[in-house]
Amino acid sequence: MMGYLEEVFSSLRDVLAEKDEVRDLIQECVRSIVRLSKTVLSLIHRGLLEEARVKAEEFTPLLSKLLKLRKLHEEFDYSGSIATAYQEYCEAKALLTYLCEGRIPSWEELSSPPIPYVLGLLDMVGELRRLILENIRLGEVEEAERLLKLMDTIYDESMKIDSPYAASVGLRARLDRVRRVIEATRGELIIEIRRRSLENAIRRLEEVLRSTHIG
Repeated sequence: MMGYLEEVFSSLRDVLAEKDEVRDLIQECVRSIVRLSKTVLSLIHRGLLEEARVKAEEFTPLLSKLLKLRKLHEEFDYSGSIATAYQEYCEAKALLTYLCEGRIPSWEELSSPPIPYVLGLLDMVGELRRLILENIRLGEVEEAERLLKLMDTIYDESMKIDSPYAASVGLRARLDRVRRVIEATRGELIIEIRRRSLENAIRRLEEVLRSTHIG
């Protein structure tokens, strides 16, 4: 019996050592995907869309590697770090695709699990807010309105998801935060629209007064 248990535990240690090795490789891959996502988003906000597009091509080998590692030990699919990697990737790639092509790619197109995809789009709302505020600063109100409409659409469609599993991974809390971000952004955009409207009204009045004085 003792010899049998020694063999069992020896085999167990070998298996765990292999799992630890795979886990370390997964963590390394996850960190690379998260870093790349942040780099792509940074390039986007600096207005360097072409550089962001080229940089985003580095996602392909990283995602391929992650998929192979996931298949080695499927229990790692439940790892929060893997979900985070897909979430960050979907956020960056979806925003880049929208700005370059005017569309949001599906989760199948991004080869992502569905829930990290949804959470990634909801995180993207924060990046859209940054773009909206920059457009407000530049006086590009129409572009800001277009981006706000996208924020609304992402929120509205996500609200339609009625899944206990999605709720268990924090979808409802994320939606609450996104709603507050959208409300704040809408308020700032309304203030800017009213300010521009007032400026235009004052300008027209000045023109009328000037023409009346000249006449």
